[in-house]
Amino acid sequence: MSQDQFSRLFEFINRHIHLRADTEITVEANPNTASANSLMQLKGLGVTRLSIGVQSFSDEVLDHLGRVHSARQAIEAVHAAHDAGFGSIGIDLIFGVPGQTEEQWNNTLATAISLGPEHISAYSLSLDKGSQWYRDAKDGRREPPDDDSSAKQYAAAITALASHGYDQYEISNFCLPGHACRHNVNYWDRGEYLGLGPGAWSFIGNRRWANTADVERYVSCLRSGITVQDHDRDETVNSEQAALEILFLGLRKTSGVDLAAYGALFGEGSLNSLLCRIGDVERDGLVVIRNGALMLTRRGMLLSNQVLARIIT
Repeated sequence: MSQDQFSRLFEFINRHIHLRADTEITVEANPNTASANSLMQLKGLGVTRLSIGVQSFSDEVLDHLGRVHSARQAIEAVHAAHDAGFGSIGIDLIFGVPGQTEEQWNNTLATAISLGPEHISAYSLSLDKGSQWYRDAKDGRREPPDDDSSAKQYAAAITALASHGYDQYEISNFCLPGHACRHNVNYWDRGEYLGLGPGAWSFIGNRRWANTADVERYVSCLRSGITVQDHDRDETVNSEQAALEILFLGLRKTSGVDLAAYGALFGEGSLNSLLCRIGDVERDGLVVIRNGALMLTRRGMLLSNQVLARIIT
């Protein structure tokens, strides 16, 4: 979006939506487009939090990922965000990239920490089925991610970030005290949200729906006074689905799922069924019950998809 478009967007928001004084407003930015002028403008518009898609501080890894920015641009973007006055800056990193060495990953972590962002997200590279990388890996033209290497790099991130005061509050997210991302925490707490724009999802009450992803159709519907909702992606969430969602979302948080609250919501029978299902997973050292909450162990976090599949099915 251009600076003019951002100004118009915020003018619209302030005209139609009452924002509390402590509202957290996050904008995502790529290092190659995060200029000093654009960041100063965003700060002036009321943006309180900036999330920068760094991915790596290694030019070699960035090139392998197909990113268009350099490590130097990423460093300059973080400095520019500090200079613009942002008090809550987040950076995204990716580990488990095929060919990425431990030295490259450790250097990326060290650089990230030295820049002093308030929030760091560390995501394992995953290949979406529709991506070119997925097709190349399936056909043997490109190396797929290695689970052992990913596990070592993830463990290195947890250790390095913890030693510098970053609290791991979710599988992939770390922050300095008071800087957990409210937007993301709301998803993991299964809170309500309103999505605006093509393809955006909303969840209010027990209903979840999406807008049409087709931009031209979206604009045409608005101009014609027709709903922009995609009727094929509209569902009413029943109690059984809600219970599963609370489990697979809540277990992403290091605080886990409050078992007493789970029982109060879905009944003692549902809670007892859950406790029976986690028996084998608990014995395998993948989950633990601590202070009345069901949570993943560090090994469980590494294998979270497998753990969730075993608990939910």
